[in-house]
Amino acid sequence: MRGRFVGLVMLALGLAETVMAAPVPEDFAEGIPLETSAPASAYRLPLPETVYALSTRDDLGDLRVFNRDGQVVQHALCTPPATSTVTARPLPVHGLPAGRADQAAGAGLSIETADGLRMRWREAPSQAPEPASGSFEYILDARDLDTELTGVRLDWHWRSPEGRAELPIRVDASDDLDQWRTVVSRSTLLRVQDDTLEVATVTLPQRRYRFLRLIPLDERARDWLRGASALPRPDAGDGPALDWVAAARMGEPDADGALRFHAERPLTARQWRLRLPGPNRVLRVELSSRADAEDSWRRRFQSTVASGPDNPVTGTQPTGSTTSPADRFWRLRILSGAESLGPEPVILELGYAPLDLAFLAQGEGPFLLAYGSGTAPPAQVIDCARFGEAAAARVRPARVLGGDAALRPAPEPLPTRRIVLWGILLLGAALVVVMALGLLRKMRD
Repeated sequence: MRGRFVGLVMLALGLAETVMAAPVPEDFAEGIPLETSAPASAYRLPLPETVYALSTRDDLGDLRVFNRDGQVVQHALCTPPATSTVTARPLPVHGLPAGRADQAAGAGLSIETADGLRMRWREAPSQAPEPASGSFEYILDARDLDTELTGVRLDWHWRSPEGRAELPIRVDASDDLDQWRTVVSRSTLLRVQDDTLEVATVTLPQRRYRFLRLIPLDERARDWLRGASALPRPDAGDGPALDWVAAARMGEPDADGALRFHAERPLTARQWRLRLPGPNRVLRVELSSRADAEDSWRRRFQSTVASGPDNPVTGTQPTGSTTSPADRFWRLRILSGAESLGPEPVILELGYAPLDLAFLAQGEGPFLLAYGSGTAPPAQVIDCARFGEAAAARVRPARVLGGDAALRPAPEPLPTRRIVLWGILLLGAALVVVMALGLLRKMRD
């Protein structure tokens, strides 16, 4: 009897947990068909702007990806990798003849540049045979670079007497052309198969350098360097470029002239800026925000902003908002300089970190991105690291699924679990009464 009762309890609890079924496309307001051009295990695309506009959740948890059979496909919302381009910076190159300064008494080295520093190679008389003419070592002047370097790219050309376009070199660094330290003990420059395979970049320990010295490890190399460029450290900043979205203006100005705005995206903005009626405007402003229309305003900024000489946009400022839910109501008060604006409106622009939608190829396509729902439970997203290399997917025109009705929040759900537990409790009490009555009857008999 006890075993049957326990089994009944477990069954009832299981039914309570599975009352809510998996969502279907009609639970969402709109859908966007996703076109995949090549078979792959995963796909990735920038999250369409319309998803932000219709989402009812700050975490965008009211979106799903469905396969052809209407089954939910696992997905993730990922920040795209930062794109940074490394621009090579040409370096002045000074060639030195063969022979080392520390191998001949009285020999010396200096460099003469535009700021007065001289380069002079002075070699004492020696009984050794005179080496072949031409530059052997090279000095690279990197003093004008105000950033850390990760490497140097060399325009080199040399072949050994055996016909090999291969040259191992060592790289030393110095701050004063006197004391040198080795930063790369050996790096091989290589060119094969008519320049189809070439190694012309030397990787350096990431730091700032003043002077670099390239020393061939083959004593026969002469006049082998034509030019050199420094590779600065990539500036990745805080991540990928932000998406800038204008906040919607709300009604007329307040009694104190403050302007109110509403953020269209339900996400936390990282930065803000103003788009003024024209360039060369200087304003003193106060910016405040709040998450809900009934909350108190929190001041985020009070200082001076200015648009550029040929650009109506002011410099960017951090919002200082990291709370959840996101601040979607903003209040801008112009403390001074308003008379220079004229009748044109001031526009508040908010910068958001862009998001990519990545999803696994589970089931057959075509796939459907559905979004905007007041009834769907929060999406169970997976880790972006699981996707690796994902193929590109493209969006097709959006279509209506559940429409505006899908955006309405669901009514308060019945406390199913509590009802089931109370029912079990009452059933248990009834069973105890029945057992007691049966025992009492046996005792009378």
